[in-house]
Amino acid sequence: MKGYFLRMVAALAAALSCMIGTVSADGGGVSFKVDAPTITPLGEYLRVEFVADARPDDDSFEAPDFAGFDILAGPTVATGRQVYWVNGKQTVTESYTYTYVLMPQAKGTYTIGAARISVDGRSYTTKPLPVEVVDEGERRPAGGNRGDTSPEAHVAKDDIQLRIKLSSTSVYKGEAVRASIVLYTRTSIAAINNVKLPSFEGFWSQELPAGEDSSSREELNGKVYTTYLLKEYLLYPQQSGQLRIEPAELTAVAQVVTQSNRGFDPFFGGQEVHNVNRKVTTPEITLNVKALPEGAPRSFNGAVGQFTMQGSMPPEKISVNSAASISLTISGRGNLKFIDAPSVTMPESFEIYDTKTSDSIKVSAVGTSGTIKYEYPFVARSSGEFRISPVEFSFFDPSKGQYVTLSTQPMTLTVTNDGSVPEMPSDARMMTSYGEKMKQLDRDIRFIHTDSGDLRREQRLFMFSPLYFLLVVIIAAAFIVIYAVMRARIRENRNIVQRRIKRANKVAVQRLRMAERYMKQQQRHSFYEEMLKALWGYISDKFNIPVANLTKETIREELYRRGVSAADAELFCEIISRCDEAQYAPSTSNSMEEVYADAMEMISKIESIVKR
Repeated sequence: MKGYFLRMVAALAAALSCMIGTVSADGGGVSFKVDAPTITPLGEYLRVEFVADARPDDDSFEAPDFAGFDILAGPTVATGRQVYWVNGKQTVTESYTYTYVLMPQAKGTYTIGAARISVDGRSYTTKPLPVEVVDEGERRPAGGNRGDTSPEAHVAKDDIQLRIKLSSTSVYKGEAVRASIVLYTRTSIAAINNVKLPSFEGFWSQELPAGEDSSSREELNGKVYTTYLLKEYLLYPQQSGQLRIEPAELTAVAQVVTQSNRGFDPFFGGQEVHNVNRKVTTPEITLNVKALPEGAPRSFNGAVGQFTMQGSMPPEKISVNSAASISLTISGRGNLKFIDAPSVTMPESFEIYDTKTSDSIKVSAVGTSGTIKYEYPFVARSSGEFRISPVEFSFFDPSKGQYVTLSTQPMTLTVTNDGSVPEMPSDARMMTSYGEKMKQLDRDIRFIHTDSGDLRREQRLFMFSPLYFLLVVIIAAAFIVIYAVMRARIRENRNIVQRRIKRANKVAVQRLRMAERYMKQQQRHSFYEEMLKALWGYISDKFNIPVANLTKETIREELYRRGVSAADAELFCEIISRCDEAQYAPSTSNSMEEVYADAMEMISKIESIVKR
């Protein structure tokens, strides 16, 4: 987890050092963005640039609204051209920049409106951009003392903030809500350490993939911040009431540039760079989860969202002993991963097989969407006319606040006799139309042949002869031997699995001792490699899951299902991430002693909780 944030902050620090905001237009493969400082002093010039990476149509540029600013110059149009050669292939990029020089009229927060251009007849706009104008004469250090020149005094208490933003503060049980962990900053950030994420107790959580551009500009409490989306989750509340989301916290390392007391430095221009640690925590946040209304339909199985259903019924006429199936496809957006297969009622004389399920589900910031297909195969074992009842599927629609029931059309299925099964009496066929159990009269009675046939008297019967008894003894002995061998193999396989589970802790401890020897010898690569073998191997042996099938998400779900808290499961996966990072990184903040101690503690805790 720490490695993820450290890699993310490498790009974060470069952007924050200049405090330059960028907003790009969407779509069409053309980028149209605006560049301007986040904060500008009152009485100083402000440079605003609108940059397009394609040639705009003639006279298509429309300037934005510069309310709160005086235009001193502009627009000045500049063009640029860059040529790249990569693996012998030439790439040419062009840029067109419209530049304005502005002067703020008064302190406060102002918004630069959207600019507009056209490229090949298609319109592109920038997003509005907030800019804060401050009076340098009224600014105070963080400590409130003008004489305080320490690096910490240059970072105000509200310059770095952490927030959890919810897409909604009131949802129904089972309805998805998006939770975004966002870092707000007005200073340069060099690193992020000691990250602690919420465990989301009472929720089923799904982490969303990180986007390419997670930074933006936002106004908070009258001040403009550069924001960075650190993590984003889809949360599905599993219980109703007031659910509290645990605070997230981290330590941000802010970079502060001050004048050196040693005079002018020919290399650094008389300036010094200091790191200031600032621990930030999200405010307490509570989500109101409403219970689902009473009176749910019998076909309701917990589906919450907006769905449609399509049914594919078998042909109206099939032959006896032939296979057919009923297919249902449920599509839409909601808690698709929690939906059970709808119940299908078939005639008793039909042989029903296991339901086949296939799905195509996509998780995004707007929720979980996709389709699930259920196939109900069966074989008709008797002829006649049968009525197949409609298949119902019910879900709760949060937008309407009510249950919705979808249903297929009823159908009558005619099963014809192809001659492979003797005809039944009409009264027996009639009984099937009412869904009662069919009487297979032709299988209960074998007709007696009345002709004499070619009968001969056998002089010697094989039954009860010595050879007959010998064969019976041989067959019985062979059966006993085969049965004993099979039972022995079953016990042996069962014992192997049980021994593997019981020896999981012992094997992990042996590997950890080997890692400890590498730690004492300061062999970092060998230490972290042995730690990874111990951690992955322990989970594989403990839960009898092949290592090839293990992922961090699988480990979290398996530990949580076995009674381990979500926080401990997350810590176990974090130890694995720290080992992965440290194994290949030339230098990290991870301590081998700390990683070793955390791993020993977590394995001991899991052993005390999971009893098998």
